[in-house]
Amino acid sequence: MIDLRFPTTLFAMQLIADAAESGRETVSSTELAAKLDNNPSFVRALAAPLVREGLLTSVRGRSGGLGLARPASEITLGEIYRSAVAEKRIWDQRDEMPHVCEITTKACRYFEKLTDEIEDAVVTMLGDKTLSDSLTDLRKLPTAPA
Repeated sequence: MIDLRFPTTLFAMQLIADAAESGRETVSSTELAAKLDNNPSFVRALAAPLVREGLLTSVRGRSGGLGLARPASEITLGEIYRSAVAEKRIWDQRDEMPHVCEITTKACRYFEKLTDEIEDAVVTMLGDKTLSDSLTDLRKLPTAPA
C-alpha cells in the first residue's frame, strides 16, 4: 500500500505557508480539509505530530486553526517528512524467511541495510529544502489544464 502521509502533510503545510504569506495567522482544519479533499478530523490528526514537533501552532475555538510555528524559510522538508511518517520506514521489511542458503539467511539483513541507506538519502535531500523553497518551486510549475 502506498503511504500518502508525507505528500498530504506537505500539501497542508504549503497551504498554511501560503496563507501566512498572505497575512493569515491560521487556517481552519475545515478549510484545509476541503482543499485536501478530506475531513477536518483527518487534518487535525495529520497536524498533531507537526504541532508536537514545533512546526505548527494550533489555536482552538471558532476563530482558531493551524499556523506555522516559525517562518517557512526555517522549516525543512526533512522535518516535515520525519514528523509525517514518524518511525515508519520508506519500505517495509519482509518477515524472516527460512534460512536454507546464504541468500535466504542474509536477505532480510541486507534489505534492512539498503533501506537505511535510502532513508538517510531521502532525509538528507529533504533537509536541504525548506517549506519556502517548496512554495517557490511549486509556483514555477505550469498550470495543468483542467
